[in-house]
Amino acid sequence: SLHKMIRMITCALGGEGYLNFMGNEFGHPEWIDFPREGNNSSYHYARRQWNLVQDPLLRYQHLKNWDKAMLELEANHPWLNTQQAYVLTKDDTDKLIIFERGDL
Repeated sequence: SLHKMIRMITCALGGEGYLNFMGNEFGHPEWIDFPREGNNSSYHYARRQWNLVQDPLLRYQHLKNWDKAMLELEANHPWLNTQQAYVLTKDDTDKLIIFERGDL
């Protein structure tokens, strides 16, 4: 849930675009490390495991579905091209952020 909320806050408050960095498509468990001198020109981590999202025993499908729903919400209620968000309340004790952006 925290990962999903971070994505939503980044998309809603982050500016005029949402960039999901390579490797975060659905919370990928590894990093991208292209062949270089420091890793002996290894290709071992220069790959994505796209099959993880299709494994029903794993939860990557839920992050994929979250991103899809979040981007559909933005398509139906465009906020990325609106004025910056106005933060009404943020409370560290209650872990609460209330903000307005676009028509939401």
